[in-house]
Amino acid sequence: MIEKQSVVDQIEITRSGTLQIRIGLEIVEDGKILSGKWHRTSIEPSGNVDEQMKFVNDHLLSMGEAQVSQQDIDKIKAYHSLKV
Repeated sequence: MIEKQSVVDQIEITRSGTLQIRIGLEIVEDGKILSGKWHRTSIEPSGNVDEQMKFVNDHLLSMGEAQVSQQDIDKIKAYHSLKV
């Protein structure tokens, strides 16, 4: 079965506390990645993770891609709450 998935691949915290997030947009068949590309976003220390990720998910849907899972969004929230 072929499916599309969007997976948070990398979360980087800059010196200023900004999160830089890389999302893998993958086409997967039977657990094997057939193709992939990257989508990126960032969230400032004072930014709202839920609002930014809603924007990202809406954008991904408009591109015909899968949305980022709530589990991955929760990971982003955990990093966002860290104090640099």
